[in-house]
Amino acid sequence: MFDSLLRSKAEKESQLFIKNCIAFDTPRLENEVFPSECGTEMDVVYKDGSKHLKLDVYTPSGCAGAKECFILIHGGAFVYGFKKLDQNFGMHLAIKAGIPVVNVDYTLMPESDLPQIITEIFEAMNFVYTKYGFETFHTVGDSAGGYLAYMVAVAARNSNVAQGMLVSVSPKGTVESAGLICPGIRNTTKAFPGIYFEKLSGSKDDRQRLPDYAYDLNLIAKKDSDLRVAVITGEDDFLLPQDREFKDNVPGAVYYEANNDGDLKMHHVFPIAHPEWPQSVKAIELIAENAVGRR
Repeated sequence: MFDSLLRSKAEKESQLFIKNCIAFDTPRLENEVFPSECGTEMDVVYKDGSKHLKLDVYTPSGCAGAKECFILIHGGAFVYGFKKLDQNFGMHLAIKAGIPVVNVDYTLMPESDLPQIITEIFEAMNFVYTKYGFETFHTVGDSAGGYLAYMVAVAARNSNVAQGMLVSVSPKGTVESAGLICPGIRNTTKAFPGIYFEKLSGSKDDRQRLPDYAYDLNLIAKKDSDLRVAVITGEDDFLLPQDREFKDNVPGAVYYEANNDGDLKMHHVFPIAHPEWPQSVKAIELIAENAVGRR
């Protein structure tokens, strides 16, 4: 009974969150202007099924035959979003870094759970490894996508973490860096969105539980000191306290906390919504440098 009440409360919070996101994103997407120096291959199916999963590939001029790419993971508290939200940012990142960006869709919660989402992103990585020859990956994402960018990177590099997260696919290639834009770091098992991390199936005793680090990335932050991490946040980002704590737990992390400037307010995921802002340009440069310039 108590679990069903918690689930009902989370569903109401989820629906309100989605409504607010749509109100913000709809006019933004209608007015976006994409950079011309980047080729696009859109809606490539990487996984067949009752609902195809697709990805885009953004390729800057002069990098044909590249062996590395970014894996871009959109945010939306795991319950909302689609790759179009991050297209403009992804194209700017591809141009700045000089390597392709692969922008990935995945199955949203509560239709999926956290192990399924991570598995799907691994499947996207394996698909582009085979189709395009990308052997080295740099994950990048915003908000919940920032959480996923870090978790995917660590799980790809650490089989014990992948096993703990109940991931059913082994990724090909190697992950060298993770760029986290206003990432969600800490969640709870009893509230939105963390309540959706594990599927409700069978009795409580039969369910396979995820490890504590699934709900607090600080708990695995020191498991991989060689992963190059960039953390981006802003003065008006509601996750700023979490991101400050997280960067203190990540050895050698590149950290950028953008300040407001007049009418330019550094709100949550500002580089995604406004990649042309000076602060966003700096954030994109830092993510690109962390990926291809810190070897």
